[in-house]
Amino acid sequence: MAGFFRRFFLGEFGPPPPPDLCAQPSISEKNVVETLYSKSKCKRAVIARDVTGTYSVHIQIWDISDWKEWRKAFWYGDASSSITDCIETARRLAQEDLSELC
Repeated sequence: MAGFFRRFFLGEFGPPPPPDLCAQPSISEKNVVETLYSKSKCKRAVIARDVTGTYSVHIQIWDISDWKEWRKAFWYGDASSSITDCIETARRLAQEDLSELC
């Protein structure tokens, strides 16, 4: 318990955690179909489908900007970068988005 208080009050929490690859993405009012990751695993493309059958690609980043102060790291980003009616096209667009961000 003393270790916890020392880390909490003195800020000795160490480096931020690596990206959480187990965290399941959720996109409001859409079903997540696939999740693709960049080579570094710090960025991901979430392919989601809405009730009309339209696919959208959502780019998220592993945000560690609050690690030192709040000890929080999380996936951030929900805005759609691409929309299509075909899963193959959504995959290609997601790969293109991830390769540009690496």
